Amino acid sequence: MYKRLLAIPIAALLLVLTACGNGGQSGDSAASKPTRAINYLGNTYTIPARTKDIVFVGFPASYEDSFLLGIPPVAATMDKNGKFPAEYQAMIRNAKHLPYHIADNLGELVALEPDVIMTTDKTSKEDVAKLQTAASVIPVSTNGAHWQENLRLLADVRGKDANLDTFVGKVKLNAQELRDKLAALPEKKVLTLWFQEGSFYVYPKDERYNYLLYTDLALPVPDVVANVQERTALSIDALAKEDPNYLFVMVNKEDQPAFKQLQEQPAWKNLSAVKADQMYMNAVEPGLAGGTAYSNQSFLNAIRKQMLKMSE
Repeated sequence: MYKRLLAIPIAALLLVLTACGNGGQSGDSAASKPTRAINYLGNTYTIPARTKDIVFVGFPASYEDSFLLGIPPVAATMDKNGKFPAEYQAMIRNAKHLPYHIADNLGELVALEPDVIMTTDKTSKEDVAKLQTAASVIPVSTNGAHWQENLRLLADVRGKDANLDTFVGKVKLNAQELRDKLAALPEKKVLTLWFQEGSFYVYPKDERYNYLLYTDLALPVPDVVANVQERTALSIDALAKEDPNYLFVMVNKEDQPAFKQLQEQPAWKNLSAVKADQMYMNAVEPGLAGGTAYSNQSFLNAIRKQMLKMSE
């Protein structure tokens, strides 16, 4: 599904869909340019009046929004291992790849003379201050509730109207239709995990796909999700105690041998989701950000196919 979506511009994607910070500051490089103000989640940010060169720092969700809107960044940071996720290669094929700790290597960033830097609301205040010496900086929310605002933000920054109201409406309609269908399921405890370096990880209820699952689709919130405030390792014993009816597990290629070994453990085999053949590995591409318009629609399609056994 991902590869098919990736080749489709936003206008055609509409057909498929029918199935934080404390205010911005201008960087030194933008000081001499005409400016304009944009509003985002109650904050006002000052950016150049005309924006063309946008840099993404440490926030894969923006890559997905850039693809949907047809707004490629001029540069983007790689991950901690000096790589760029394969899922995003086509989205930023012409962008310059920057080191993960770009805030400590500002010379390379300043040389690009970007108009705006979009980062994450989890970037430290110290790093945001460093980035602001290169350009206007906007910390983008990682809360899944803000996927619409994030999409509109990028369009606003670039000054590009991409018929967002129609697009957003389609995603919301699809979610409502699935919500109604899922309500009829007798058992519907759903958990989404990431398996990395031999361990499971769970995210808070508003991050990754969790906002979609537990707010938009109104599924019951598992205790292991409700009780965490950040990305947290989850033991196999804790998973067995939670015992979800449906389990979505994201596993990158390099972690699949370890995951295969784990599946031989009795505690894993005794999970309700496993015994009912309702464990789905990589129902969506494991490297997708989750909590974006693109990721959410991909996950809605996966739920339709796996949980409801409906064709796309």
